[in-house]
Amino acid sequence: MEKEKNFNFNSLIGQPRSENAVIEELQKDPASYQKFRSFPSRYRQEIIDFLCGSRGLDILYDSFFQHVMNPETHRDRLEGLISCLLGQPVQILTPLPREGEQLADSGSFVVMDILVRLTDQSIINIEMQKIGYQFPEQRAICYLSDVIMREYNRLRSERQKHFTYQDLAPVYLFIIMENSPEAFRDVPAYIHRRQVSYDSGVLLPGIEHITYISLDKFRETVHHIGNELDAWLTFFSTTEPKRIIELVDRYPAFADYYRDIALFRRNPKELINMFSEALAIMDRNTERLMVTELQEQ
Repeated sequence: MEKEKNFNFNSLIGQPRSENAVIEELQKDPASYQKFRSFPSRYRQEIIDFLCGSRGLDILYDSFFQHVMNPETHRDRLEGLISCLLGQPVQILTPLPREGEQLADSGSFVVMDILVRLTDQSIINIEMQKIGYQFPEQRAICYLSDVIMREYNRLRSERQKHFTYQDLAPVYLFIIMENSPEAFRDVPAYIHRRQVSYDSGVLLPGIEHITYISLDKFRETVHHIGNELDAWLTFFSTTEPKRIIELVDRYPAFADYYRDIALFRRNPKELINMFSEALAIMDRNTERLMVTELQEQ
């Protein structure tokens, strides 16, 4: 990402508007305005602030994230994120569909789930959680096992008697949590990479790789953008104009991401509909969380 300066917030998301002007525009579509009025007050204010041009938009919802990071239309952006997560340049071969049992549908707080295959045949799963799981490792292992077994079945079917277990490429699961569960709260680090070893010292390379990233801990501990991974985590975790300008001044490629997000200011109806869908998912997940907590008790 080449470096340049002199960004300002209005150049990224457009000229500011008054709250009255925004409300008047929303009222032009009665159905959308009715939806807007049904939202909890904090989300109404979030929408107003964004449409007024005083804050950025929280993209940690699947619809907004897909708009900016869709592997079909913005493959280079997703490759940039994965390269930072892995610490090496990568190329995406193809996005992969979600098949089989959807663990995310059985009581999840997942707001984004992207699965892709790289040119070296490695599989990358990036998952964004608004609320982290109480038993993150158990679920992550089940999640990875599902992906690995589907890959195993595919390779066995294709290669038949020529198949060997060495044909299985690494599978990486990156779980980015907006609000971390208790297990992560007392640990100063915000990136947690799973390591497996044997007490004898024997080296047996595995194919399962799990990394947890705590955005809440990142916000608490990182106050200056030191590298490109910090830039990505800042992009995911802030709507503050000052912080956004710091980000694009340091890494100007993100300016285009914010300009894509700013397109929602021109189409409030689409913005309201996407928020409505996101909040409906959050309502279902809140119910599931309450049930889960009662079961644990």
